[in-house]
Amino acid sequence: MRKHIVTSIFFCFILAVSQFFPLTQAQGENFYLRLPSYELYAPAKIIINFVYTNNVSVSVHTLGTSLYKATTSPVQALFEAEAFDVYTIDVSIEYGVPVNQTIIIGLYEGGRAAKGIEIDVSHRRIFLSMKVSVVEAPEYPAPEDIAEAMWTRLEGFYSEFIVQQQGLLDKMSETMLVIGSLAVISFVVCIIVFIVVFYMHRRVAELSEWGIRHETEHRKGGE
Repeated sequence: MRKHIVTSIFFCFILAVSQFFPLTQAQGENFYLRLPSYELYAPAKIIINFVYTNNVSVSVHTLGTSLYKATTSPVQALFEAEAFDVYTIDVSIEYGVPVNQTIIIGLYEGGRAAKGIEIDVSHRRIFLSMKVSVVEAPEYPAPEDIAEAMWTRLEGFYSEFIVQQQGLLDKMSETMLVIGSLAVISFVVCIIVFIVVFYMHRRVAELSEWGIRHETEHRKGGE
């Protein structure tokens, strides 16, 4: 009875171990990861760094027929592209035994670092997949272009101001000319009126004197 109990316990232990080790081996064999889709400005570059191995490969599929560059070394996988397109990149890394490591992925766009990704793995075979859209980088004006545009605009404002001031001066000159002409005309009219009034006053005085003289002579003749 005691022997039967010991045998049962040993059998259960063997069964538990046999169930545990396949699970551990499955976890340490293959690692699959599909990364999110990324949009990078041209020129785009992706660098994947890992522990030394001679079994590494990179395959790239494009939506169009664009050219790209994909190279590998024992510690790195490199992808470079300048053409605007959608690229699907698959990377396979394999070791003889599971390796505990941190895979570092660097994303670069337009000649500068855009994003860094770290992945902790402990597997013998690692499969990474990602989709990258390479697009045209936006163009921003240089400081010299901004300064030149501002100077051109200021010159335009200054020229417009000069034209407006010249027009105002011309209008003022025309107004002054009209006022001067009216003043001269008024002065001439005043002179003419003065002469006419003087002449009429003189004629009235002469007529009055003639009337008085005629009346005096008439009185003398009646006496």
